Amino acid sequence: MSSNNAFEVISCVTDNNTLVKKSHIENFNTQSQLIVNESQEALFYKEGQALDLFGPGRHALVTENLPFFRKFFNHLFGNDTPFPCEVFFINKVSVLDVLWGTPSPIVLEDPQYHLIVNVKSSGQCGIVVKDSRKFVVKVVGQLPQFDVENVRRAIKGMMMTSLTNIIANTIINEKIGILEIATKLEELSLSVQRKLNEKLDDIGLETVHFNIGTIFTNDDDISLLKQAKARAAARATEGYTYQEEQKFDVLRTAAGNTSTAGGMVGMGVGIGAGLGFMGEMREQTGSAMNPAPQQPAANAQTKTCAKCGAANDSGAKFCQECGNALAPAKKFCTECGTQCEGTAKFCSVCGHKF
Repeated sequence: MSSNNAFEVISCVTDNNTLVKKSHIENFNTQSQLIVNESQEALFYKEGQALDLFGPGRHALVTENLPFFRKFFNHLFGNDTPFPCEVFFINKVSVLDVLWGTPSPIVLEDPQYHLIVNVKSSGQCGIVVKDSRKFVVKVVGQLPQFDVENVRRAIKGMMMTSLTNIIANTIINEKIGILEIATKLEELSLSVQRKLNEKLDDIGLETVHFNIGTIFTNDDDISLLKQAKARAAARATEGYTYQEEQKFDVLRTAAGNTSTAGGMVGMGVGIGAGLGFMGEMREQTGSAMNPAPQQPAANAQTKTCAKCGAANDSGAKFCQECGNALAPAKKFCTECGTQCEGTAKFCSVCGHKF
């Protein structure tokens, strides 16, 4: 169709793989007609500004239908004078399929086993235009060409800028362990899609489906994670926590620092840390393997000197104050539990022989 001052009919046919197409007609007059097909919107665009937007139907380009354009120019020229402008036809229904993959590994801390791992991910998503104005201004208007591949590359580049951080933050915040992530891909995909759409809204796009096909890490990281999983199982069995294990590792390292210059210092640190750590272990777990030292009972059995009244240890034979011979300590019958004098040969209750 030629571009001249005569009556023009502006229309465009887009296929299912096209999100945007620019009309080859750029000079219009107020006798022109605009035809917008079903599933399309047409946007007038001038010098970086999105002007009038038209939905499906036939539209006469009269002053009443071009309020944004009229405001931009203050007035329209006469009917016979063309006005230059770009028109973009945006497909609002068709889905543009985009295959994606993280360009480099995502470095993150496994939320279950606290190891730094390198994760790669790939998948597929479908993109639709949600807001034609935003899309044309922030994406299409910045492109030198408007073919499908250029638009696809631009969308994919903008999407991947956010996607790497979103995947990492979602794994960490939702505490999804890398070893178990294969069973969580559907759940993870939905979470990532919600957050990705919040970002894509800024450029007028939306994902209608989003799929994480794979998330994987290298063999070395997998081996380390499996070792950490085994240690976690041991902690659960033996009744101590990851934090306690870390404290013990610090203690072991400090105690092993036996260089000539720092050996005694290392031993001192190790002993001090050990005392504090073992105290916490006893308090938190009540471990029978490391009981607290038993303090002498307040009512421990003693011998009282009949001559001077001084208290002596239960095993003393002579008073530590006056030297007087002390009576043997009392003893208990093993049969009935009766307390008897230390010199008794038979229990006074049951007659059991000592």
